[in-house]
Amino acid sequence: MGRVGRELPQQELTRDWDVLGELGTGTYGRVLLARPRHGGARVALKLLSKERTARCAFLREFCTHLCLRGARTCLQVLPLAFETPTEFGFAQELAPAGDLCGLLTPGVGLPEPQVKRCAAQVSSALAYLHGHALVHRDLKLDNVLTFDPECHLVKLGDFGLTRVQGWQVRPAPGAAPYAAPELCHLRSGELRLRPALDTWAFGVLLFALLTGSFPWASPERSDPAFRRFCTWHGRTCPGPGQVRGDR
Repeated sequence: MGRVGRELPQQELTRDWDVLGELGTGTYGRVLLARPRHGGARVALKLLSKERTARCAFLREFCTHLCLRGARTCLQVLPLAFETPTEFGFAQELAPAGDLCGLLTPGVGLPEPQVKRCAAQVSSALAYLHGHALVHRDLKLDNVLTFDPECHLVKLGDFGLTRVQGWQVRPAPGAAPYAAPELCHLRSGELRLRPALDTWAFGVLLFALLTGSFPWASPERSDPAFRRFCTWHGRTCPGPGQVRGDR
């Protein structure tokens, strides 16, 4: 991070890039479809607002991306980071078919063969992260990028919240419905990150792919759908495997 930070070049977006369109936007910033003016393939430019993103947070996300370049099922970043007067940016490979959220038919889901392909590739990406002592922390439909409509190639992206296992996190709003119960019930103090948090989110993601809807709004006992899940889980997996949120 120190070396990348020292070498971070200043660029003018419209001078150095041909901006072809906008792929997405959010509170974090925006993602643009662009091509280098000196020639080359189209890429996705992720631009993070300096008003909302600290320099160290940007460098952590970019360097985490670089460390995952050995994983075919993780979105690949180009070794090119830069800053403009108002934004930090880096280039990553373009996923032509968008994300899983865009492919999903609400209330219907995807055909089972597509879901199986997604499951195999996303689980491979998670296994790579967990094998390198990392927890993604933000697994959701929007962060699985697709390279074809049939999902023969999908990749896990957005590593802005990725941290090492054991990292302590505080309660954070807005994580449901993917959040594990222990995150929703964390009212104060801190929780040490474990791969199980990604595994829970992975189960919710597969349910959404198969049905086109989420199993519950939030994994809390106030949600009737989650209460039914806890009752079912208690019947089928009694004892130590009981869901934390139902204890």
